Amino acid sequence: MKPRLSAGVLVPLAALVLSGCGARVGAAADPSTGVVKTSAGNLTVQAEPGRVRAGATVSITVTVLGPADYEAACVQTVHLWAVDSGGKTVWEEPVPAISCMAIMYKHLAAGQTASFNVSWPTTPALAPGGYTLHGLFRFVLPLGAGARVRENLPPLRIEITG
Repeated sequence: MKPRLSAGVLVPLAALVLSGCGARVGAAADPSTGVVKTSAGNLTVQAEPGRVRAGATVSITVTVLGPADYEAACVQTVHLWAVDSGGKTVWEEPVPAISCMAIMYKHLAAGQTASFNVSWPTTPALAPGGYTLHGLFRFVLPLGAGARVRENLPPLRIEITG
């Protein structure tokens, strides 16, 4: 008998593969609210505002749609970082990465959602221009697959003004 993967593993795994292949919806800005948003598979990343003065705070929300299984407890479920146009990381959350022995798994049934909020307090020293948010949502993956995944959230561009 061949081993089978459950839907709770297949859907996030498919989203991971598709997002890695560039199958994503481009970031869409809502001019009335200043929110920028992008999605890939069952993951959505939203930032508010999408255009901000250096030194202000950007509120980021990562939402996952079930079915999905993900790591929780004292593990940082969402890891985000911002990169400037030259490829240099200018911000990262968490720093240092939070890890401990109290790892648990949470399950979202089909149609359920979970949201995770992170604040990016930009520094006044940031040069004006475009910065790209990148990230990793810690899905429960088959044994050995997690070590190969560095990023699975769709990138999102934030404009920093002077």
